[in-house]
Amino acid sequence: MDFNSFKTHFSDKMSKSLVRFVTDVVLKESRYLFIKSVVGVQFAYCTHCNQKYRATEKLKHKQEATCQNCRSKCKVQAAGISRKYMEDKAVFVWYERSQVDDKAITARVIAVYRNYSGDYMNVKTEYNCNHMYLFVPGQSYYFQHKWSGRWEQKSSAYSAFDNHFSGMGMWRKFMSTSNIRKALKGTPFQYSTWEQYTKYTNPRYVSDMIEFFDLAAKYPCIEYLTKIGLRKVVEAKLYKTPTYGAIHWRGKTLQKVLRLATTELKELRQSGLPFAPKHLSYYQKSKKEGRKMSLPDAFILADLGDSFYRRNYIDDMLKLTTLEKINKYILKQVRNGRYESATGTLLEWRDYQRECKQLGMNLNEERYLFPNNLKEAHRKTTARIKLKEDKKLNKMIISRLGELEKYKFESNGLIIRPAASSRDLFEEGKALQHCVGGYAKQYAEGKTNIFFIRRSEAPETPFYTMEVVEGKVIQCQGFKHCSMTPEVRAIVDLFITKKLLTKKRTRIDVTGIQQINRQEVAV
Repeated sequence: MDFNSFKTHFSDKMSKSLVRFVTDVVLKESRYLFIKSVVGVQFAYCTHCNQKYRATEKLKHKQEATCQNCRSKCKVQAAGISRKYMEDKAVFVWYERSQVDDKAITARVIAVYRNYSGDYMNVKTEYNCNHMYLFVPGQSYYFQHKWSGRWEQKSSAYSAFDNHFSGMGMWRKFMSTSNIRKALKGTPFQYSTWEQYTKYTNPRYVSDMIEFFDLAAKYPCIEYLTKIGLRKVVEAKLYKTPTYGAIHWRGKTLQKVLRLATTELKELRQSGLPFAPKHLSYYQKSKKEGRKMSLPDAFILADLGDSFYRRNYIDDMLKLTTLEKINKYILKQVRNGRYESATGTLLEWRDYQRECKQLGMNLNEERYLFPNNLKEAHRKTTARIKLKEDKKLNKMIISRLGELEKYKFESNGLIIRPAASSRDLFEEGKALQHCVGGYAKQYAEGKTNIFFIRRSEAPETPFYTMEVVEGKVIQCQGFKHCSMTPEVRAIVDLFITKKLLTKKRTRIDVTGIQQINRQEVAV
């Protein structure tokens, strides 16, 4: 289509409703009260109602105030302050019926400016339209105004908001649903379900709706897909995310669009599930490969069709069983309410199988490979492995206790003793709500030394925990990481002096720990 033919579809005037939309919405924040004092009397000029009046209350630069004449909320601007770079700008999209085709709609993306650097009593609103669209059933047309001064037709209709008015110096964008509704009335686009695609997950994002109407013009099936609950399929096309070849967009019937038989389409509708292209694609491929599967089953299993899961998880499981049994087992676990997704089930099943191998359980036996309750079975194997690991660590800790016995210490009603087992560390961390339980491996390997501080009258009740590395107290903490009390500080200083320091180092190191303690108190 040449530009002259294209242009006949558009009005050559700015309608009153367009101008009103700019004034009341797009540039609503571009309302100022310019203030100036004459012989001690303050006068204000409102750029919205273009009236000058004597201010009855003291107005200050940059504050917000209400015009005494038109009651508009305005920003106060001192007239004597430089306005060299004072400008307001925004962009909006405006839809109208075609002037020559009752079935077509037009859209213009218009930038608006107000420059206040000159005479603030004579500011004009400038309109600049560089993007024009025409949507007719079956086809879209887009012309863009180039710097050379000519209009150039683009091969596809894309969003001007996204491609020309985003990024650095981002423009404020506006779209009016009431404007679109009025423009669409009486055209085929009225029933395109456009209202369902005006909101996005990002509440600050404003769509010019160009790409939606481009799709609606080319693919009438969008209306029917939305109405049967397949909004996610339309969104995938609209947001340019993969559709996996699941949709024949130019199909004449829903069966051909979705590549489904009439009975399958009925099953899809009755399921009420929010199918996306990946679900339909998984079902179509399964059917092509001769695997029997219902559409609700495909909805649950679709994520497993991803090559990542096939390569890293399912291929190993196929050495033990068949894909049909894998799918059947995962479906059972999800449908019993133990898992929310097929991938969540698969991940835990993989971890469970690894633990079975560690414990010497034969996965060729179905009772181990397919436990009735996977979640409970995994909990048990994890507990058994932890017990097995704890036994190993405890053996190492016990072998260390002989060398740590010399550090046992008692003074002024407090006891210091080494941790006796990994269970000991776990209970200590649980009671005092700190992380000493995670030190079991380091403690068992001799990389650190953990001591418990107890009251003499309650030797089994956790009180404080102390870590010693290379003859130095690294930390000493009580409940929820609290600092040492004076009595605990006293026994720790004495412990350092009696058990950790040589006579030559005693004075300087004890002084050091006391300085650290004073800092802790200050904090």
